[in-house]
Amino acid sequence: MNFRHSMTWLHTWSGLLLGWLLYLMFVTGTTGYFDVEITRWMQPEIPVQSEQFDTNTLIPKAEQRLREVAPKAEEYFIELPQGRYPYFMIWWHNPDTIDEAGWHSEILDPNTGVPITARETAGGEFLYRLHYVLHYIPKALAYWLTSLAAMFMLVALVTGVVIHRRIFKDFFTFRRTKKQTSWLDMHNLFGVLPIPFYLMITYSGLILLMFSTMLPIPASTFGLNPEKFKQMYNTVFTEAAHRDAAGIAADSIPLLDFYQRTQTENKDAVIVHIAVENPGDKHALVEIGIQPKTGLDNADTTRYQATNGEAYPAASHYSDGSAPMAFYETMEKLHEGLFAGPLLRWLYFLSGLMGAAMVATGTIFWAVKRRYAHDKAGIESRGLRLVEGLNVGIVVGLPIAIAAYFFANRLLPAALESRAEWEAHSLFLVWFIALIHPFVRRANASLSSVWTEQLSVAALIYALIPLLNMMTSDYHLIKALRHGDWVLAGFDLFMLLAAFCFACAVYRVNKNNKIDETAATVNPTNEVRV
Repeated sequence: MNFRHSMTWLHTWSGLLLGWLLYLMFVTGTTGYFDVEITRWMQPEIPVQSEQFDTNTLIPKAEQRLREVAPKAEEYFIELPQGRYPYFMIWWHNPDTIDEAGWHSEILDPNTGVPITARETAGGEFLYRLHYVLHYIPKALAYWLTSLAAMFMLVALVTGVVIHRRIFKDFFTFRRTKKQTSWLDMHNLFGVLPIPFYLMITYSGLILLMFSTMLPIPASTFGLNPEKFKQMYNTVFTEAAHRDAAGIAADSIPLLDFYQRTQTENKDAVIVHIAVENPGDKHALVEIGIQPKTGLDNADTTRYQATNGEAYPAASHYSDGSAPMAFYETMEKLHEGLFAGPLLRWLYFLSGLMGAAMVATGTIFWAVKRRYAHDKAGIESRGLRLVEGLNVGIVVGLPIAIAAYFFANRLLPAALESRAEWEAHSLFLVWFIALIHPFVRRANASLSSVWTEQLSVAALIYALIPLLNMMTSDYHLIKALRHGDWVLAGFDLFMLLAAFCFACAVYRVNKNNKIDETAATVNPTNEVRV
């Protein structure tokens, strides 16, 4: 066995063993590039943001609202509508709260400043967090599993490059009339085109979870003492110490004055938030957050003493003066794509979908290749049937479950307790049904029929989402298009596009099935295959 052949074995099994987990990570992680837009759709009660908001009215109203709901807060924020974040929100932190985090929030109408009661939802953030936190298991275990999957992915990428000696020729090859080779050609296409993205996303993901999987490195310096390790972690990731409150009440300058002053001193600045530390205290500080002008830069902040308006040293960022932390931050921004504009965000999104397709076609090719060999030899393998069933239940079942998650957002009662949790439960309940469906149906139906059934359900459920939105929301696709609101309209249009793609897959599977049935009639010894 030469080196290239040994890499083929390693590539195959490193991709297969955790391939389904990688598929979950690609699908749900990719949704994170539009998590804000997904959350916006899942909270239809929030009015559409006007192009220009009246700061002279909204900021004083937000400040007054904070004084009413958070008179004892030690810190609060006003988040201003901008870009893809159409939310006008207030946040506050109470020191004596029973909440573990201590943070509370409220959404304000971006046009009037009036508080809005929006439905509780897990939103797009749940789908994004699912790709590394998973669900129903301890967070530490989830970090280990996803890190292990990323390591296997990195191995599969490197070995994939090694074994493809004709990588550029294979990239332009697609043999659609041959089942085995067509799946391999699709796998090569999806694997080669965005390979720089795959390498970046895999390596940066490992870096972000390094404190879970690379503990021996800091332990070699700080030891295994949990207190020392926690102290080191806080030192590395915590910003400069906050100013302590004086305990003396004092009036502060209105926040609108600080906003206008910052805009005057920083021409063309986009202010994204206003924060107040120790509100109502003599040592109160006001922080104005300015959107960075270039992608990978940190957000600029300007701080003032709230009582007299004098400038105060800006809080130093934890990466300032530290090359390792600057590198860590860069990897974080590259991985999450927070700096990306609309075009680059769509490229991230499409690359993520191609990553999911790469994993899916790889696992399907493995099963198709072995099914052909087993049928030719007259062998029946339980392990192969298991892989074939899981391929259907995961490759198609997960998108069905995500669609069910959107259905649950519209159908669950708005006043339901723990509503966000039940949205998540709905996703996993439907996915469980999709997982067991192939194994139940294989007793009376062919594998191709199982694929057709799940693909048909996927096409139907995604096509119904815009209709469901129209029936349960006052602001639907037609109105969104009429008002030029491409966030809400884009969501429904993408659902229709997904339904069309699944419908095309149904057509393709049925067409192949008819060809196989014809071939089986001519040569009865050949069994019909997917």
